[in-house]
Amino acid sequence: MLVTYRYKLKPTRAQYARLAKLCEGQRQLYNAALQERIESYKVAKRNASLKGRDKPIASRMENGKLIPGDFTTLRGAPISYMDQCKSLTEIRHADIPDVGDVPPNMGRWTLKGVDAAFSGLFQRMKAGKAAGFPRYRAKSRWRSFGFAEFSGITLKADKLRFKGIDGALRINLHRPIPDGAKIKSAQFTRYDRAWYVTLVIDTPVTEWHPNTGSSIGIDVGVENLATLSNGEVFANARPRSQRERQLRIAQRALARCKRTSHRRQQVRRKLARIHQRIGNARTTHLHQVSANIVRRFEVIAVEDLQLKNLSRSAKGTLAEPGTNVAAKSGLNRSLLDAAPGRLVSMLRYKAERAGGELRMVDPCNTSQDCSFCGTKVPKKLTARQHNCSCGANLHRDHNAARNILARAVQGP
Repeated sequence: MLVTYRYKLKPTRAQYARLAKLCEGQRQLYNAALQERIESYKVAKRNASLKGRDKPIASRMENGKLIPGDFTTLRGAPISYMDQCKSLTEIRHADIPDVGDVPPNMGRWTLKGVDAAFSGLFQRMKAGKAAGFPRYRAKSRWRSFGFAEFSGITLKADKLRFKGIDGALRINLHRPIPDGAKIKSAQFTRYDRAWYVTLVIDTPVTEWHPNTGSSIGIDVGVENLATLSNGEVFANARPRSQRERQLRIAQRALARCKRTSHRRQQVRRKLARIHQRIGNARTTHLHQVSANIVRRFEVIAVEDLQLKNLSRSAKGTLAEPGTNVAAKSGLNRSLLDAAPGRLVSMLRYKAERAGGELRMVDPCNTSQDCSFCGTKVPKKLTARQHNCSCGANLHRDHNAARNILARAVQGP
């Protein structure tokens, strides 16, 4: 199965500058490829009625000069990803600076991004959703480049080498790559002032879980991140709430800054660092909790919740304004801060990798039904304790986790 490992880079000053230059070169390639696609679609639409024309001709090289694609020969079909890859190959053979000095898979990674942008556009249009036409990328909106395939780049010990970087690029290999795993692609990303590399690895899957036959039900929420059917509770780290004051001060300082000023850029970077620390703390906590659960249990049952609907705004419209808007906004912030959806996604791929299984069950009345006698005990959301006439007395999340496990074991 495919998993991603992210490592922090430790470049020299010269390598740091070179990474920034490579990133800028790929941004310009993205914008140029996007412009070529847009022009081809315009001409394709204009000449849609023409028939018997040749296939689209991409940009080509003649006498050492780049000649734009001849779109007059279109037969209604716009330029494709493969056409642009062929153009990139011709440009590289011309030894144009900043194009032929990097591995070809780096440019293909960028062209894949353009192709994915248009594919997403057409899918949204087909589904009747807001289209969102692909946009040109400014420097502030581009901070990554990568390799579509792990070719033209090598990893030996803790050093990366590829054409375009002088010397070996050291990485902080804080965890080793599994034995028998194969690196499929790589992506370099700048977060604030630091560079990271994300490796997509095809790693083997464990055939048998070490604790065969073990099972657990999990109720995810805001009060506690996860409550297990055995009564164990994993607390919600609340990383955003812990830095609420820092965020408020930085956001107010940013609002007072004059636009395009040097100070505004400094404050903006400070605010970005706070958000990055919040995200890192949340991700670390979710990884620790999910790894703990997957390591101990083979079958994991969770509710099939529509989290997007749960965090939907309650403002409503001018004609029909919502109710309890402030309370719902606070609940949405807490829900997004806990990130139960990310926990479930981590459990899914980690369970598969460890030889286990994740089962999704119907969430209807898991908190209302008694897990001991099956009687429905209606209660409001503010009631955090489950009390039943049969004598059951436990936390409502613990009761829900027991029901989730029972439904997963019994099946539909």
